[in-house]
Amino acid sequence: MGVVQTENEIRDEMKRELTLLVNEVDLIPELEQMLDEFIENKTWNEDTEELFRRVVLKPFKTLRTALLVVDFQNDFVSGSLSIKEGDAEQDPLEALPHVNNLLQNLNWNIIVYSQDWHPSNHISFFEHARNPDRELAPEDKSRKLRPFDIVRFVKPVSTIQVLYPSHCIQGGWGSQLHLGLQRVEGAHYIKKGADVYVDAYSAFSDNCGIKQSELEMLLRKNDINAVIGCGLAYDICVMHTLKDASKHGFLTCIVKSGSKGLSSLKMEEANKMFQKRGVAIIDDEMAQLISRREAFPIEWIRLLVHQATNELHGKK
Repeated sequence: MGVVQTENEIRDEMKRELTLLVNEVDLIPELEQMLDEFIENKTWNEDTEELFRRVVLKPFKTLRTALLVVDFQNDFVSGSLSIKEGDAEQDPLEALPHVNNLLQNLNWNIIVYSQDWHPSNHISFFEHARNPDRELAPEDKSRKLRPFDIVRFVKPVSTIQVLYPSHCIQGGWGSQLHLGLQRVEGAHYIKKGADVYVDAYSAFSDNCGIKQSELEMLLRKNDINAVIGCGLAYDICVMHTLKDASKHGFLTCIVKSGSKGLSSLKMEEANKMFQKRGVAIIDDEMAQLISRREAFPIEWIRLLVHQATNELHGKK
């Protein structure tokens, strides 16, 4: 018969295991607060310990990771929709060595590249906004349109759309992954935005949520529970892809050094969304620690402790 641990002994063991996950003594006070909020008016016993281990600790012991490189394509690097032309004044080429380091030197269970893959008359293209096969809302029909305007289409699909210069046309130079980007043997490729009338910022689904890509199924098939993202543009396709990853229940983070954005304001909004959803914004060092299973973002631990707390106390 095993020795029955006291409440304090169980709590101390949970604290010890959490501390090993973050590998940073400065975070110990926050970890202690998490433990107190988790248990609240309950007691540490076999049942509460089992719940805490299952929801909080087990995902790290069974961690399987996917590196997702979003839309590192010619048009976004130096082509018709170059990121460096945005007001954030960020150069995608500065992200390239960091992305290649993630691809070449770190270990992930799977690697996925996504690509915008638009037909030549795509709904997002400013040059085709008045094509006869689509209809703008009355307020947009009557005004002069410019690139980056936001319009509303009423036909054939009702959708709000930002108008961009033509970019990433299927099979063209602009749609190809940048020549300097490392290709990893055995990697997977997701092409998105191929529907003429519906855009797709996220690598998981189109903007209307009508059609899902094969990405979620691919991740589930490979028992992935954590997504590490980087690429272009930070505030558009990377942001929407990682938002969806989080919604699907994956532990999610963005490697900041490997991601560049168009708009300073939109990047700030993306960061606020990441914070709200528990998506960690990490540096190269943390990416390396995750790949080695040596330490993990505190945001992931907060998220899982919150889930465990809700389960223990019957909250939704």
